[in-house]
Amino acid sequence: MRKNTIVLDFVKFSVANKIVFGRTVISRMSVLPIFAKPDQAYADGTAIINKLENHYMASRNGDREQIALMHQAEEDFDDFFRKQGYYVDRIADGNEAVILSSGFHLAKQPAPSEKPDFSLEAGEIPGTLIAKRKAVEGSVSYVWQYYIGEEPPTEEKWLFAGASAQATYIIKGQKSGDKIWVRSAAVTKDGMQAFTNPIMKIVP
Repeated sequence: MRKNTIVLDFVKFSVANKIVFGRTVISRMSVLPIFAKPDQAYADGTAIINKLENHYMASRNGDREQIALMHQAEEDFDDFFRKQGYYVDRIADGNEAVILSSGFHLAKQPAPSEKPDFSLEAGEIPGTLIAKRKAVEGSVSYVWQYYIGEEPPTEEKWLFAGASAQATYIIKGQKSGDKIWVRSAAVTKDGMQAFTNPIMKIVP
């Protein structure tokens, strides 16, 4: 029987998703006695996440310097969480429950195939849209992403719209007539789940 191990799937996540993943891992591992003596300090991981998030937000207007700084911060993020994953693997020694408790994902886990119901409607105020999705049992929050363009974007081009405790989110300040794509992912105790299929609407 093959030994359970983690999968470093986060390296393929968009920057916004990496930020959510990193915060989930740090928040879970830092309170568990079994991970009380990590190879890398949790405070260092939080600092790396904050740096990545700051550059990500600053780069959203297309500033090339900030985009370059974001990519540098992303490399630091990937390096930190790769090492964190190796530490979890060593401590867990194949124990599935221990691996999942860390916020990392199991290599043997298949990608979720079920996509939740999702809708995007015009709000009462021009330039405002209301995104609603099916609630996920056990979720602690929901992440919302958007993109303005004729076609849905490639993974790295999704923009972070925000996060919410409820399965509804209001997107404000959009330009009337733009074609907006929106998607959402639930965050549970096991980490961030699969994104919904993106849906499109012309901004009213």
